[in-house]
Amino acid sequence: MLIENTSDLIVRTEQRQLPSGVPVDLAGLQNGTVLAIGADALALYRSFEAVGDALGNGLIASVTLPCTLAAENGCFVLEHRAGYVGLAGGFVLLITLNDVQLFSSKEDALRNRNEIARLSLAH
Repeated sequence: MLIENTSDLIVRTEQRQLPSGVPVDLAGLQNGTVLAIGADALALYRSFEAVGDALGNGLIASVTLPCTLAAENGCFVLEHRAGYVGLAGGFVLLITLNDVQLFSSKEDALRNRNEIARLSLAH
């Protein structure tokens, strides 16, 4: 019998359009919450179903980005492994137990310098 053991914090991804028409990538996290990644914001929701709620029920936290992320072939998320998320345009998200941090490059993320934005995962 094989036991699957993974350090990936993201268990599922999908692309979706919000009711406002804004495209986002959704990343389902191991704790059951969903990280929405858009061109100008990051948001944390209680579930995939909560993302489409026009009243915002299920929204835990959000942060507006001071820069604009560009999609590549309709996707923001290009790769993910453990707590590392490679985004289009060379941007990087680091997901830890407490926060999601956005950096402009792998080098900045590796050295934890020049953080662009931070979203708390506490709820």
